[in-house]
Amino acid sequence: MAHEEDTPKQQSGQEKPVVRRDKVVVTKVTSQELSIIKSNAEQCGMTRSDFIRARSLGYKPRQRLSDTELDGLRQLATCRTDMVNFANALHGLTDNEKIKLFRHQPTMLDWYEKVAYVTNSVTDFLQSAQTVNSYPAGTTNEEAKEEGA
Repeated sequence: MAHEEDTPKQQSGQEKPVVRRDKVVVTKVTSQELSIIKSNAEQCGMTRSDFIRARSLGYKPRQRLSDTELDGLRQLATCRTDMVNFANALHGLTDNEKIKLFRHQPTMLDWYEKVAYVTNSVTDFLQSAQTVNSYPAGTTNEEAKEEGA
């Protein structure tokens, strides 16, 4: 096989073979195409070479999450923790204590406000994740639309 020649024999104690890439493929692109390639590779957290190799071998690299998306995931994790803590607290109560708690209006209003905040945060994040290619309302700048700002 052709690719076996490119892979040196396994070094002692190493499980994976070392892949030596010594073949070069050259192609010409326009400055605009190069800019797009650089941008796409950067968005995926890859070098241009790795990005082009992945795409040419039929892979579709995923873009890294933006800082906003990462923040949304962190908030979602915090919301989940809050909900688990609440559920655990309820499990520790007897049925009579639960009835007494749920009949206490100030406690229920406080609980509702906290739960509404959590569910609204989850809903906001899920909606933003489903509409990643949209632009903020009120944006009239055509450049901002294309940049996703």
